[in-house]
Amino acid sequence: MHFILEESSWAWDGEDRLTYIEQIERLLDRLDVADERGEGVTASRELLEQKIAGAPLAEVLWQGDGPLALPHEVKERLTPHLSRLDYWDDREPYLEFEATIAGALVISPSAVYAHAHADGDSPLACLPLPGRWSGPCAVQVGERAVLLHFVTDEASHRAYFRALVDRAKLDEAAIADLAPHAYPNTYFLEGVWRGLRDFSGGLARARGHLLRFLAVFDDHGAWVFGDLTGRLSPTEPVPSATSRVPVTNALIEKRFLGWGLDLAPEKHNVRDHAASRRARTRTLAGESLYCEWHYKLEGHTNRVHVHPPTKATQGRPIVAIFADHLPLPGD
Repeated sequence: MHFILEESSWAWDGEDRLTYIEQIERLLDRLDVADERGEGVTASRELLEQKIAGAPLAEVLWQGDGPLALPHEVKERLTPHLSRLDYWDDREPYLEFEATIAGALVISPSAVYAHAHADGDSPLACLPLPGRWSGPCAVQVGERAVLLHFVTDEASHRAYFRALVDRAKLDEAAIADLAPHAYPNTYFLEGVWRGLRDFSGGLARARGHLLRFLAVFDDHGAWVFGDLTGRLSPTEPVPSATSRVPVTNALIEKRFLGWGLDLAPEKHNVRDHAASRRARTRTLAGESLYCEWHYKLEGHTNRVHVHPPTKATQGRPIVAIFADHLPLPGD
């Protein structure tokens, strides 16, 4: 289980109906993504029983002639999520009802529950109705305060899982399990994580540089390899000309440098050397991939070899090889 639905953020006074519906749709976006990525969600039964605009939330959501009058298409999205929702309070008792979130005292048994499990093996992130909290927030119950992640968009979604990766320290298996969630725009080639043990100095030495690389590569790699406007950054205005600009190696290098990554392709003599090329070649969906693009975690050792997106990866760039050093001509 990764997420817990937070109750107090659903507070509504019956005014500004459209904004409230928009917040529900934004939460549904997160629930859809969590479902697609196989990320479990739990809640308390208090969530739907709490009074909102003078009636239990369950009634407010489903009444066609009530103050909310939720549109049919939103109900269609909401129904499957609520129908298969896991309820943590069917298994465990309430510890407390009140919590202080970012300085605000609220009734939130699920925030209390997440607070109680913050130091466990699987700390939960809160899924609030967007609009009040987002990102890491201090949650205090009694005299104890902890930092919990409140997930409201893709950035805070990734930040939560990247915090879990950081928390995993040197647990290679845990990092491999969390990577598709922390770096969802990256395709990790099967077996790539076994290469962590090949790093000079092991994961302990490479860890900080590796996690920084993976975050930047995941956030920007697809754009770097695929944008056909000729820009160096997506923050630049889109040129008025409609002609496509080829994505050359030089352009790719400049783009990555803008985010502090010195990625480079191999030199031609490496490509033409059979043993060197073979060491950098992997197979995916029957396609042979020459993974010449590489990033040096340290100046002289520990490399990550990557490949641009392929049809099989559906637009995601590939992390293919972790190694201290691959053969070169003359080795």
